[in-house]
Amino acid sequence: MATGCFPHQFEGSFSAFKERQLVFALTRQLADAQFRRGDRSQSERLWQEAAAEAMDAERITDLLYGVHDHDDLAAMEAVDRPYRERQQEALQRARTPLARLARLTGPRPVRLARSHRSARPSRALPGSGR
Repeated sequence: MATGCFPHQFEGSFSAFKERQLVFALTRQLADAQFRRGDRSQSERLWQEAAAEAMDAERITDLLYGVHDHDDLAAMEAVDRPYRERQQEALQRARTPLARLARLTGPRPVRLARSHRSARPSRALPGSGR
């Protein structure tokens, strides 16, 4: 049973912890490919992998450029914390009664503005071809 890198206390669910670890690992690989080795093809493959896993590119970019030493877990956590807080706030907003109602009713249909029935019909201008 490998528990060496698993913290005894962490924020959020276990799936959120696993996702964070995957994002951190991919960020380290990207930093190595882009900054240390300058390997464009490896970097492109890693970005494609991030897209395939539906990872937020802004989150990865913040980690790439916001952390000097990508092996420093505390620095990675500090840069990633605002992202996680924004995600948590968005999740809480989505759970409000009004947001649930909006999901149930769906988007409102867009109605085109019509003239009131008392308005006179518009006449074509002479020579306008109408």
